[in-house]
Amino acid sequence: MTSTRSTKEEFQNRCEEAADLLAEGHPGRVVVKKLAEQYDVSRQQARTYVREGEKLAKEAVPVHDRAFLFAQTFAGLQADRMDARSAGNINAQVGASKQLVQMLKLIAEIDPMRDFEDAFMRAAAPHLNNGKGSIPRESVTVAKSDTDVPF
Repeated sequence: MTSTRSTKEEFQNRCEEAADLLAEGHPGRVVVKKLAEQYDVSRQQARTYVREGEKLAKEAVPVHDRAFLFAQTFAGLQADRMDARSAGNINAQVGASKQLVQMLKLIAEIDPMRDFEDAFMRAAAPHLNNGKGSIPRESVTVAKSDTDVPF
């Protein structure tokens, strides 16, 4: 293992390579091992490449596509769980259940409403008052009518 630090360009290239490998479906631990060996770096450094690669891979997929892929994968796992149950394969059923739980933890990362709200606020910002202007100082009086019924 060498002790020289990578340049920013090398770091970025390695993170992009991690993103590509993850997008191809390789498990994170396999990518860590491959990058650590390939670039003669520690596993910890390779994990950093993978973490950054995950961010890059996530940013490359639009929010609505992420939500669709999530829903599609979730439905597939539910079907796998039910098939395993029908076949009496407890191990596969438990495995699918664990994956479903892991996917539920990802919902906060997919949150399309947050992105929608951000986009809406950016688009609406030019039309908002933003605290500029004046508040009318006219008194508003309500005429009391005979039909008002007290509560």
